[in-house]
Amino acid sequence: MPIQILGSGLARTGTMSLKHALEVLTGEPCYHMIELLKNSSRLSILKAGYKSGVTDWPAFFKDYHSSVDYPACLYLPELLALNPGLKVIHTRRDPETWYDSVRDTVYRGVPQGPKDIIRLIKNSILHKEFRQRAPVFMFNEKIIWKGQFQSRFSDKHFAIDVFLEHERRVQDLVPKGQLLMYEIKEGWAPLCEFLAREIPLQDFSRANQKDEFNAKMDQLFVHGKFVE
Repeated sequence: MPIQILGSGLARTGTMSLKHALEVLTGEPCYHMIELLKNSSRLSILKAGYKSGVTDWPAFFKDYHSSVDYPACLYLPELLALNPGLKVIHTRRDPETWYDSVRDTVYRGVPQGPKDIIRLIKNSILHKEFRQRAPVFMFNEKIIWKGQFQSRFSDKHFAIDVFLEHERRVQDLVPKGQLLMYEIKEGWAPLCEFLAREIPLQDFSRANQKDEFNAKMDQLFVHGKFVE
């Protein structure tokens, strides 16, 4: 069965917070890039789809009810074709703060010169955990940094244009009744109304803040240790 809910917002727009919220509201697991880092066994499905142009999404999302963040946010047309009634939640953020957040967190994992490359090679040799996850980062570089951002993420104006064009594309593709334009700071109310769920008693979780994210990045890229 294809996923029923898609978070179409790019990384660092509150996707981890949305993942946690959807799991609370639906009682079902939600796929996020972190899942691929925890278990890269489904990477072969993505690679096969990238090569052929047709991804086996039911197999990739087996046992998941929803998905946020990469890789799914890049494949909205395919996922809408599989499930025309797909509910889409697009997490929004001020483009300037979004860019700064990605540059200072996720983009730190992209090698910027010989020193970074040597560090990655060293980690691959010394740390099994890093070696197991290296193919995921290599694939991400292909589809995100070289693909979506055309190897120009360091050009702030270009990257922001890509960010805004992605948002416009989502609004063009998704029928209005199936799309929620959403900011994490809005909390439970818009999500619950959109998904016809009661507002939970628990507080809305704000996850993966910059310091927390970078601490995990340092553990992986400096010490070769993966921390969930």
